[in-house]
Amino acid sequence: MKEFVKPIVVVSKCITFENVRWNAKIIFNDFVEKLKPFVDFIPVYPEVQIGLSVPRDPLRIVLVDGVKRLMQPATGLDFTEKMQSFTESFKFPL
Repeated sequence: MKEFVKPIVVVSKCITFENVRWNAKIIFNDFVEKLKPFVDFIPVYPEVQIGLSVPRDPLRIVLVDGVKRLMQPATGLDFTEKMQSFTESFKFPL
């Protein structure tokens, strides 16, 4: 039987991997569980990577003057630049 290289899939850590959601819970996903034998998952949690804690107040993508911003409504803080910096520098191991 021919061996296939497992695809690499980047997924949020909160989806079946770790209790890191804003409310410190985990999201169980049957589809991700079924894929585990067939793919190499790279679980990431960008909110923690940019310095936010668990638990924390939720973030929302909102329009500010017609521009999408990553905001935390409870605090009024804008995390757009921090998240853009994280996504631009994110590298996954091969």
